[in-house]
Amino acid sequence: MATRKRRSKGNGHVFKVKDTFYLQYRTATHERKSITLRNADGEKVKTEREAQAVAHEFLLREHKILEIETREEYLEKRAKLKKLKARLSISLEDAFDLHLLKPHTRIASKKIENVNRRYWADFVAYLKDNYGLETLDSVEKEHCEAYIAYIRQNGRWNRKISYVKENCPERKKFKDYEYGGKLSNTTLNRYQSVCKAVFTFLSSDLGYTIEENPFFHIQPLKLEPVDREIFTEEELTMLFANPPPLLRGLFTIGICTGLRLGDVATLRWKEIEVELKSGELPNFWGGEIHRVTRKTKTLVHIPIEKELSDYLSMQWLISNQNEYVLPEAAALYLGHSGILSNRIRSYITSLGIEKQREIPGRIRKQSVKDFHSLRHCFCYYAGIRGVPLPVVQSIVGHMTTAMTRHYQNHADREARRKGIAMMQGLLTGTQTEKPQLNSTSDLLRNRLTEFAQNGSEMQILQLNVLLDKLLTNEFSMSRPQLTVSENDSINIKKQPDEVL
Repeated sequence: MATRKRRSKGNGHVFKVKDTFYLQYRTATHERKSITLRNADGEKVKTEREAQAVAHEFLLREHKILEIETREEYLEKRAKLKKLKARLSISLEDAFDLHLLKPHTRIASKKIENVNRRYWADFVAYLKDNYGLETLDSVEKEHCEAYIAYIRQNGRWNRKISYVKENCPERKKFKDYEYGGKLSNTTLNRYQSVCKAVFTFLSSDLGYTIEENPFFHIQPLKLEPVDREIFTEEELTMLFANPPPLLRGLFTIGICTGLRLGDVATLRWKEIEVELKSGELPNFWGGEIHRVTRKTKTLVHIPIEKELSDYLSMQWLISNQNEYVLPEAAALYLGHSGILSNRIRSYITSLGIEKQREIPGRIRKQSVKDFHSLRHCFCYYAGIRGVPLPVVQSIVGHMTTAMTRHYQNHADREARRKGIAMMQGLLTGTQTEKPQLNSTSDLLRNRLTEFAQNGSEMQILQLNVLLDKLLTNEFSMSRPQLTVSENDSINIKKQPDEVL
């Protein structure tokens, strides 16, 4: 017959059936359960005293596990309530400022931040006018799809154009009007990416996963960018022929460094290496410009060559007491950057340079030649002259080699054009006469360059001796005769008395 001994309420009871002791207790779900009592070695307990001790230890362990599970459940519920409270408290108006407080990989300039804020404001206006939404968590995928579909078809939702008079003191008399027209694919994608970013940065506060972002499944438009064009050599000559002093400084620094307009206008003297000697003009040649670019916050090191050095030396006499190399440009850019850009565009237009191109399907013309074209020119001529791609990338501060390669495509196109031009006559069987002397000279120069780069020290010394003799006309009586055969092979005939 089984013997039972009651334990305190909630601690179950121990009983014995034949030679085996059991513990009967209730689980957290109030389910009755019985287990065989065993010692630490896994053997059945043999005495009442041992059975009570094992039962007590087992129940104590079960209670601790239950407490842990209860605590986790409490914390989980508390977290859900906290997220719910956060979701209900994030209004659409506050969302943009809240997302700015989150850590970003790159800090946008104030100008870009204001543009992004307008994009978000247009989205908020659409939601309120069409759906009466007030909080961020109330925005669903369907609302976002409807907004993106609308602006792709019609342009922005809020068409009212307004401005703050205090911020535009030089603006002409303003007329109220509504913005009309479609947006470019690039601008449409920016609207979408800004709205998506707000939800992404606030996803933890909303309790959202990545895929719960209402913009997550909306694909951006495929871009068909219009490449900015470089200035031709004739156009560069026109640009530098007689520009105003302000523009001459901007253009000179721009073409010699590849810096963007903002970096050129706000270049500081302390960012430029200079050698100062009393009674002499400062020497910049051989030094470098060390600057953190405004757009990408990348530190670039730009060597200073002769043309730029000469300009900086003269500019030193004018503005060395000022923080900026070009004080007037810095004041305009930091105060009213639009005025500086307009002056540049007006000057380019006055020279008769076509700086805009009509794009099918767009109302506004696309700018293809402006100050930024000087940056393309820098990369283009670097490519023409064989400057290695990584070197150009480090100078201009591109984040990827792909961007530098894109800029140097101008050079690739020119090389392809010249290459195809050499194939004329395939249909007629005739060939355009080639400038043989130039081809020969180029070939010889390439051979000399390759020899100088790969020759041994002794060979370089011998070459140096020959060069000295050539420079002193010691070979004038026994100069090699160079002839070019019909098949462009080079023959050098030596005089009998010539010793090499």
